[in-house]
Amino acid sequence: MEKKARKPTQKRALEKVDRIIDAAFKLFNEKGYYNTTTADIAIEANVATGSVYAYFEDKKDIYIQVIKNINMSFIYPTHDYWIENKQEQFNNSEVFKELFKVFIKLMISYHNFSKLFHDELEALTLLDKDVGDIIKEQDSIRVAKIQEIFILFSIPFKSDEDLKIFLHYCYLLIDDCCHKVVYDHTIKDINLYIEKCVDMIYSLFKTTTSY
Repeated sequence: MEKKARKPTQKRALEKVDRIIDAAFKLFNEKGYYNTTTADIAIEANVATGSVYAYFEDKKDIYIQVIKNINMSFIYPTHDYWIENKQEQFNNSEVFKELFKVFIKLMISYHNFSKLFHDELEALTLLDKDVGDIIKEQDSIRVAKIQEIFILFSIPFKSDEDLKIFLHYCYLLIDDCCHKVVYDHTIKDINLYIEKCVDMIYSLFKTTTSY
């Protein structure tokens, strides 16, 4: 019978699991997923290889937990934040753009992984169903967070379909902006790049709402 990885409960075990995950994150960023072995992770975490398999089924299991940890570290602006920063009606272009600049800069600040890690994650999202399902779930959460802003301000979208279109392309623009700013070192003026992204989002916003 195949041995199942156990869930840690005691403090020492939890600390060991955290060390394994942190070590894996470091190696996946430096060497990549494919060039990292569970033995490498064990050495980096200063634990026995058997300890790795005691808490994780395999390398992919560790990788999935690394991805989950990245997502859990993302702290979204709260309902109170948006209320406190609502200076005028949401159809004011400057207020709109400022709110989205805040959101984009927040997302940029959480991209604390290497381009190698990012590129392999994109590839594994397509090649591995388990990884793809997690990324799809995380993308849905982020889209929902954007949607919450518009629900909060009762934005009059022309139809539910227009809202879906806006959210889809809005997320794609933000995601692409973050990756370009973080990984493309030829970009000289990051703030200008963010501003242009927000301008495009605002143009899309105007075509899909009744403002």
